[in-house]
Amino acid sequence: MALPFYLLLSWLLALLVYLFFVLSRFFCRIQYKGKDHIDPSRNYIYCMWHNNLIPYFIVNTRDKATYVWMNHPAWFMKPIHILIKLIGTRKIVLGSSGHSGRVALEEVVDYLKRGCNTLMTPDGPAGPVKELKYGVLNMSMASGIAVVPLKIRTSRAFILNATWDKKRIPLPFSTITVEYGNPIIVTEKNYEIAKMQIQKQL
Repeated sequence: MALPFYLLLSWLLALLVYLFFVLSRFFCRIQYKGKDHIDPSRNYIYCMWHNNLIPYFIVNTRDKATYVWMNHPAWFMKPIHILIKLIGTRKIVLGSSGHSGRVALEEVVDYLKRGCNTLMTPDGPAGPVKELKYGVLNMSMASGIAVVPLKIRTSRAFILNATWDKKRIPLPFSTITVEYGNPIIVTEKNYEIAKMQIQKQL
């Protein structure tokens, strides 16, 4: 009985949070910068800091692009997995640093080669805050797909100080600005330079 109850609770929680994101999008102004850096006919590895997740979900309440996400496999993450599917993600690959991360990364690379996009938070799942880990670099090098850094700013937000990354919840009537950086393909030759360029644009 415990598992069906938990699944039901996970769905209810995910739906409530999704509804909150939809309403927040209605009451927030969203603007984009640097969209000319993106070729609509190509797929990318989008990359942003972990504390941008809530503004990202608000902006992308129903993303029409084809995405595969790698996410932490812990049982308590089930509501998040459902939420990621609700925004239109085609496939969730379970794995993260220390939790079958290498195998999960290889599976995501396979989807990237087939034309999917993905989103990475390179300081997740638990920090250090705004420290670029190597997973996103290795993913680009293995797939040949460019990394696009995303910088998301909110004009007014409530800060969740109890969270490790100080997550931000945009307040009603605030402006959410999504800035696309220059696409960067990581190779063995430019590995460290690419890391600095990505970090600088985040």
